[in-house]
Order: sequence, then structure tokens, then C-alpha cells
Amino acid sequence: MIGRFEHIKGVAIDPRYAWALVAVLVAAFISLFFSLQLGVFTLIFAAIAWWVWDYPEEGFLLFLVLMPILPMLKITQTIGTFSLVKDVIIITLFLRTFAIPLLTKKLEYRRNVFIAPIVALVAWAVIATLQADSLILGILRLRDIVLYILLFFGVLHLHHTREIMKRRVVWVVATFIVTILLGAWQWFFAQDSAVLRLDPLTNNWIPRISSILAHPSIFGEYLIAIQTLLIAIFLTARSYMLRISLGVLGTISLVATYATYSRGVWLGLAAAVGIIGLLLLLHLAVKRLSRKRVASLASGFGIGGILLGILLVTSTPAGPLLRSVVDPTYGSNEERLLFMVRLIGPTTATQAIFGRGLGDVLEQNFRSVDLETYDIATGASRAVQLTKNRTLVDNQYLKTFVEMGVVGLVLYGWVYWRLGVTAVRLVRTNSPRIGLWAGGFLTAFLVQALIIDIWDIFPTNAIFWVVAAITSQALLASNDDGILSL
Repeated sequence: MIGRFEHIKGVAIDPRYAWALVAVLVAAFISLFFSLQLGVFTLIFAAIAWWVWDYPEEGFLLFLVLMPILPMLKITQTIGTFSLVKDVIIITLFLRTFAIPLLTKKLEYRRNVFIAPIVALVAWAVIATLQADSLILGILRLRDIVLYILLFFGVLHLHHTREIMKRRVVWVVATFIVTILLGAWQWFFAQDSAVLRLDPLTNNWIPRISSILAHPSIFGEYLIAIQTLLIAIFLTARSYMLRISLGVLGTISLVATYATYSRGVWLGLAAAVGIIGLLLLLHLAVKRLSRKRVASLASGFGIGGILLGILLVTSTPAGPLLRSVVDPTYGSNEERLLFMVRLIGPTTATQAIFGRGLGDVLEQNFRSVDLETYDIATGASRAVQLTKNRTLVDNQYLKTFVEMGVVGLVLYGWVYWRLGVTAVRLVRTNSPRIGLWAGGFLTAFLVQALIIDIWDIFPTNAIFWVVAAITSQALLASNDDGILSL
């Protein structure tokens, strides 16, 4: 972006001034004909895009820091538009590190085990958009799918070294700590701001913390994404002080996870820990540790997990809520079953295979699209968010089946398979850290998708593609600890 060109009269002009003038004129046009607020945000977004272009790694760090903050901004119409800053950062990273270098034949090679399923998924998503009853809603759903795939390519082609990864982890953990502290403040001093849940089993209202994220389940999903990283580092760290620090932080975060009172989050974390344990045993077996030693570790891990599970179910307040997972008369379960009947009942054989179209889950749930193109053009972020929220059915597999059919389920399964296989391959190396993280995160993601629209929730959908990009990049290194180490 740095250079000079000749004006008509031969005067050299810095292109930065020309682009700045273009941004101001565009913002002025938007302010006059659409919205003053949107015009101001256009200038802010232009400045951020400019900065990310010059400093892509710092832009990625900004994205990581903002992830837990942006969901909360969507609750307001005034500053909700600022949540689009993530779109600006993602698109700029994609253009800066992938698209422009590809077009100018300067793109460095990065092994990409996800390219085939990504191409197939995007192609099928476009077809599902064209089938949508509401094209505007279909486009919004398509945007949610494609945007974070662009993030994947943008992150994949950043530089990944030991020092860079160390700095990223430090920033992520620092943000993680601040988010948990704000959740603690909410629990002790602002419980009236917490989401309340009536538990019919105990007939009590349960406060559920969400910190600065929009909902307890979103807070819990964010916690798990970072917790799996901390567990992977803890299990492979050589420093006792680092392990102690991570152990303390992990214990505190576990308390925060419990306070979300989200069954999907609890079960997702439990499943993730179990898979990480199995992957660690695989790593030890590959290192030719004695079978007796591996067997004893496996037995201890399994027995400990079973005893802990029994203790949680029988001796803690979490027990009734966990047992309600398989209770069809539980209020939340009844609602999900009703959704399932309404969505699957009218589905024809053709629709079951190919889907009804993106966003086409509204009619069966007696909901409608109250959104026009003008609302999007004027930056009515609250209206857009409310419309998208009406497509939530609390089961990602069910939603994908209705919108994209069995074909869509298979394509998403292909993406999951590639990430899982890559994680196992990395675990079989001398330093399994990234593989443990990817395997644990993927497991939690799959479990939570049973009772949450996991692909529609930021920042978990973005974190998935970040994990996929770093995991894919790790295949280029003979020792993944070289790019992820503290």
C-alpha cells in the first residue's frame, strides 16, 4: 500500500491520501443517503482495514482479543454495528495474506487438508441459498458460512513460528482471564444481569453467568475452546511453574463453566477431556512406552473419570440437570422435540436428501422474516440479529438437515473427519500439543452441536476455523511444538 504515482500535472501524490479521500467520500455518501451512524462506522472500519493490511499479525491478535466482547454489543442498536469489525478484519486478512498473493503469484505454499471439503461445502451452500424461501435470509446464512472460511485462509497464510504462537497464546490467555474475572463480578455483584433459568426439577431459579458474552452457553463454548488449549499445554509442558499456573487457571475456569448451567457445555467439556486423555495415551503408546504402563494409565484415567461422573450426578446440584438430558418431559427437551417434529414432519424425500434451503426453518416454527434489504443497508444490526435468531432450533445437525439435507450433513462430516484425522496424525509426533488441542476442541464442538446451533454462534464458529488453520499448518512442521510452545 506504500508507493507513489504521478498526478496529471506531474505532482507526486502518496496513494494513502487518495485512498483516505475515497473513504471519506464514501462515508459522506452513506451518511447523507442512509445513516449518519453507518457513515461514521464506515470511516472507523476503513481505518481498521488499513491498519490490518499493514500489520496482519497484530490485526489477528486484535481479532482474538475482541472475540468475547463482540457478542455482547449485538444487544444494542447503537453500537451493535461495531460488531462488524470482525468482518472487516477477516476480509482484510483474507485479501492481504491469501487472495492478493494468489492473484499476483506470490503465495507461499501451505498444506491444506481442508481444501476439497471446503470447496464442496461452499458450493452446496450457494445452491442451498438459491433454494431459500427468503433470499435475503438465505444470503445472511450463507455469509455466516463463508465468512469464517475466509478466516481459515487468512490465518493459514500468516507466519507461524514459536515466538509468534507464544505471543498469541499469551494474548488469548490474558483475554480469557479478564473474561472470567468479569464473569465473577457478574456473579457476586450483578446477578440481576444474569440469565435466569427455572429448573422444574428443583423448582428454583438458577442464575447463569455469561460474563461479557451474550448468553451463558456462548460463554461456556468460549471457555471450552480455551480450556482445551490450556489442557494440551499443561499435559505437554516441561516447566512445573507453568503447570501450576495452568492448573490454578483451569480450576477457576472449571468453576466458571459450572456456573453457566449449560448441559451442552458441561457434556462437551467432559467429552473433550476424555478424548484428550485417549489421544495422550495414543501418543505414549507411539513413544513405545511399556504396554503395562499405558494400560495402568488408561485404567486410572477411566476409573477416575467414572468416579468423578458419578460424584457429579449423585452428590452435586448439577446432578438433576445432567439427568434431565435424557428426560423427555423436561421443559427444554419438550421444546426441542417439538422443533424436531415440526421440522422433520413436512420434509419430503427429495428435501431430506438435498435440503429445503438456507434459513428455511422459520415456517415450521410459525416464524416469519421481518427484514428488508434497506435494514441491512442502513446498518440495522439489531433487526438483522433478531431475524437470524429466529432460525435457531437448538440442534445444529437438525438445522443442517433441514436446510442442506443429507448432502450438507455429509459435507460437514467431511470437514470434521479431516480435522480429526489431522489431530491424530499430530498426536503421533514427538510433540502432540496441537493435536491434543484440536481433538479436544472438535469433540466438544460435536457434542454441543446436539443441543446448540454451534455453527451460528460467534466466536465458536470462528475458533473452529482458526483451530483448523493452525492444525493444517502444523502438518508442514516435523515437530508441531515448534509453532506452539510457551
